Amino acid sequence: MNTLDFYSLPASERAYWLEEIRKSDWEAGKLLYKLIGNDELKKLCGEDTKVLLLTEGKALIAFCTYARQDEIDEPSMTPWTGFVYTFPEFRGKRRMGKLIEHTYALAKEEGFERMYISTGETGLYEKYGYSYLKQMKSIYGWDCRVYFKDIIRMDYGNVIGREVEGHVDRPLGSSHPRHPEMIYPLNYGYVDGVFAGDGAEQDVYLFGVEEPVKSFKGKVVGVIHRLNDCEDKWIVSVDGKVPEREEILKRTEFQEQYFMGELYL
Repeated sequence: MNTLDFYSLPASERAYWLEEIRKSDWEAGKLLYKLIGNDELKKLCGEDTKVLLLTEGKALIAFCTYARQDEIDEPSMTPWTGFVYTFPEFRGKRRMGKLIEHTYALAKEEGFERMYISTGETGLYEKYGYSYLKQMKSIYGWDCRVYFKDIIRMDYGNVIGREVEGHVDRPLGSSHPRHPEMIYPLNYGYVDGVFAGDGAEQDVYLFGVEEPVKSFKGKVVGVIHRLNDCEDKWIVSVDGKVPEREEILKRTEFQEQYFMGELYL
């Protein structure tokens, strides 16, 4: 999966993806299509507005906007994730979480302490780590439920660099016990005697070994902080080398694609 910024694409590619947006079976999606096509979206939501597209090849999985303004006219509340939509065939796998993860990273990079979303849904955005704020009127006159998500800056100075040892309960090449279609492309285990937020021993992804193992000793070189879960995942190197960020993200995607998170190195 890839996340594309619509306005950063060449004109020919924008035309293709705009047509894909038009195919959504959602009235707000149709509205987004018209606003983009008529060059009105940035006038409404701000010149820095981004239209984010979650894609796989030429398939559009989901889309959303990231903007200073949204349908709630309250200047003190910014930025907003809006026009959130996942195509029916891709629902049920929390794909939208990857776009919200992206908007979270943008808001964090720009120095914001909180981000917002408005919706008519109840119980949906709580799955992505949002908290209900209050009911507010939109610029169109209808009632909206407004949610917020605080931007958190973690400090793993006491974790990264730590020497650890533990055991592997899901070796490279094995299947997930509840989802047999999920095959582990690396060794996955836990640190002996260290407990995570879920009450179980701390989970780790092992790098630097390309064969199934039963136990390990190594150094923590990174942490995947999950934004919508109670536990982190430690990245442990058993050969002393620090993998590149992109390698870590690629090799852990088989499982982390179902969660929102950020990698600390």
